[in-house]
Amino acid sequence: MTGRLDIPGFRPFHAHVASREKISESFVRIVFASPEFSRLGTDGCDQRIKILFPLPGGRWGDPHLFDPESVAQGMWYQQWKALDNDDRNPVRTYTIRKADPENGEMTVEFVSHSNPGPAGTFAQQCRIGDEVVIIGPDASSRHSDLGIDFRPGPSRHLLLMGDETAVPAISSILEHLHDSAWQGSGLALTEVPRKSDFRTLRMPSHFRMYQTATDGHKGASLLERLKTLAASGAAGFTPDRDQTGERIADVEDLSDADFLWEVPPQGPDDGLYAWVAGEASMVRSLRRFLVGNLGLDRHRIAFMGYYREGKREI
Repeated sequence: MTGRLDIPGFRPFHAHVASREKISESFVRIVFASPEFSRLGTDGCDQRIKILFPLPGGRWGDPHLFDPESVAQGMWYQQWKALDNDDRNPVRTYTIRKADPENGEMTVEFVSHSNPGPAGTFAQQCRIGDEVVIIGPDASSRHSDLGIDFRPGPSRHLLLMGDETAVPAISSILEHLHDSAWQGSGLALTEVPRKSDFRTLRMPSHFRMYQTATDGHKGASLLERLKTLAASGAAGFTPDRDQTGERIADVEDLSDADFLWEVPPQGPDDGLYAWVAGEASMVRSLRRFLVGNLGLDRHRIAFMGYYREGKREI
């Protein structure tokens, strides 16, 4: 990171819709453009961003969002929290699907739901030129890799699991591993609403991908697929310890929180590293099986409850 500055890792970018494409029944791909994206960070993998959507009439509630002093201090969130509710632009968290500062573009994929909130409504109805504000990585900062939770370290065996909300991140991770000539093996398990949402992705040659459709039973197909692979030995799991009491204690330590998010600094060795994301109760069930049934040390596993069914998250 030589030559980068000790400034906030994220900054607001004023952007507009350059293109919108419905890539499957449940996914919409939007390319945002901005001349400010010349400073956009490209750290990759599962990097999260925040998107602020316009209020009715295209209004932006925070008059100081782009003040130089505010940007320099990274104050957007504190300013947003201090606003009256009527002046708070809706904000949601997404993954950068592709960062292209050379062409001043960023690609984001949205899940299309039947009962959308402000983000889903925007994704379904937006037109070329519609504006957003994206809080994203600043390439000038030495802290631009904030929001990346995929940190496998020296691991050479990976397990990636997630529902449709995690598909953009898993897709980005797999393509990053492929393009960086990563040497290792792994499994990617995804669950999407419909078979028409299945994807073909670039991934390392020793990776296998299993895609399932929910058919109205969210989370169940992922857990069943994991159990089948574990029972057959195809998943390559090796327990970290045999004492059931210790495994149960690890699970109980993590079971009570409504919101689930625990990310180790990086994989501890060249053994298994697991990355699990999506709806919180689904993630919790997968975590319980990995830790409680398979005996994996929780420090090998990044667990991220992106959202809770029926709850509004930002």
